[in-house]
Amino acid sequence: MPQKYKVFFNHNKVYFVKSHYIVPNEYSSLTNPDKIILQDLVKKYIDSQTNDSVYIICSDLKATWTLFVSLFKVKKAAGGLVVNEQNQYLFIKRKGLWDLPKGHIEKNEKTKAAAIREVTEECGITNLLVDHKIGKTYHTYLLKDEMILKPSTWYLMYYKGSESLKPQTKEGITDAFWVDAETLPSYCRKAFPSILSVVKNATGFDLCASITEY
Repeated sequence: MPQKYKVFFNHNKVYFVKSHYIVPNEYSSLTNPDKIILQDLVKKYIDSQTNDSVYIICSDLKATWTLFVSLFKVKKAAGGLVVNEQNQYLFIKRKGLWDLPKGHIEKNEKTKAAAIREVTEECGITNLLVDHKIGKTYHTYLLKDEMILKPSTWYLMYYKGSESLKPQTKEGITDAFWVDAETLPSYCRKAFPSILSVVKNATGFDLCASITEY
């Protein structure tokens, strides 16, 4: 079981950690919150444009996390950070922000297969080779007044080929672009916060440290 969870509410971050975790002095924390307190926290941040970090201290991390998840409709997704033979990274633009290709996991579909399918559908390229799983992100949003929690599993993928990128416009994708490593920070300035975490975990470089906190 993970030692902690990090959930993105837009630019806000809520961490669920075990009781021995030492919370940095500059951040607020809650200890063993009940369902009502968690509901209040979600209502505060689900559509907020602030940039806060809150730590949830848990004597029983699994139980508190399960209680938190029960407040949402869960929609699982999978996607990839794709690198080509020129060591460029594949980005898409969705809702005016730079993003990575991902999408919902279909019924009875394996997570890795879903990630490959979504990259192919959203960007129009094939011949994708999965190297390893980067990790999982959690982000929240409102959909027709319903609170959604989206766990997204990410894979590092390699692409060999010369196919033209074809953004899937029906999914709200307006552009797809290969990004050179040296220009990656400029794209990160206009990326979803959870995406910055994926890029950092995959590359090992804190490219966006001066832009926002992970």
